[in-house]
Amino acid sequence: MKKVFALVVACGMLSACSGSGEQRPLEVTDPFRTWGTQFVDEAKIAGKLASGNVAVKQANQLQYQLLSVDRTNRIDVTEKSPVVAFPEGRSYTAALLIPENISQFTFHLDSIVSRTVFVPTVVFYDRGLNEVLRIEETHLDRDGFLSMEQQLTPQQAQQARYILVYSKATEFGGKTELIDPKVVYEEKTGGGLPPAFKYYSKHSPIGNLDIRFSNVMYSSSMVSVAGTQSNYQAVEATPVVAASTVTATAAQPSKALDVEMLGDTEAFYLEQITKAVAKNDLSRALNLVEEAERAGSSKAQAHFMQQLKLQQQK
Repeated sequence: MKKVFALVVACGMLSACSGSGEQRPLEVTDPFRTWGTQFVDEAKIAGKLASGNVAVKQANQLQYQLLSVDRTNRIDVTEKSPVVAFPEGRSYTAALLIPENISQFTFHLDSIVSRTVFVPTVVFYDRGLNEVLRIEETHLDRDGFLSMEQQLTPQQAQQARYILVYSKATEFGGKTELIDPKVVYEEKTGGGLPPAFKYYSKHSPIGNLDIRFSNVMYSSSMVSVAGTQSNYQAVEATPVVAASTVTATAAQPSKALDVEMLGDTEAFYLEQITKAVAKNDLSRALNLVEEAERAGSSKAQAHFMQQLKLQQQK
């Protein structure tokens, strides 16, 4: 599978690019989420899956996490995720639960592109774990995500209850081609770089996903949810085992602590982030952003992205 995309490599590697437009929340990713997955040995992980030295579960043995329809759900597929055997081979899998009483919605998934990328296949199931819909088509969008979008018909939406997100074993070992705008510019202006100079993102069995819903209609109140909120929160629902005798109970996501940072303290952090980016010390800049946000800063990440863009323009 070969895809070409003009990507700002720094944003792609840090996974800190924020969405724009009415269809995507203002912020959908955490720049620190992908730090671990960027440096994994994807070939070793794929080999472990193929070796048979992993416990394989059936769909009715999985614990399913309840998704929220009014914010972006952060879903991380890791080596601790359950392994399911699909027709294309074994895969680490995200097992998700759709809230009840939804009669229509549009499903959005963004797989974060860094040094590696998880190439998703999404399957919707009904209460009896019969397949309702399968989504396989993805595209690299202008914000640096391997994305998919699918509007479910009222009939599909009312049937769909469970979601499994996996990556086909046939994708492992593949790669997606990325083109750095800086390279393109230098080639056009005679910068001396060879035309064949390219970046790739390797396909990995693990990765970071952002899942959200839009155009949601409820069967009872028929309330529409646009799905464009700027806030987001990790899925923290009580796991539910898929079985005909089990009734899913939605757990309310925990609320973030309300911490307010002093103006002088925030100004100090912003200044240090600026200096770190200017020195191209992105590791220090990221540490400062993380530290500032823990202390209550609401501006650190946006400031970091602004400084990064300014640095790229020099």
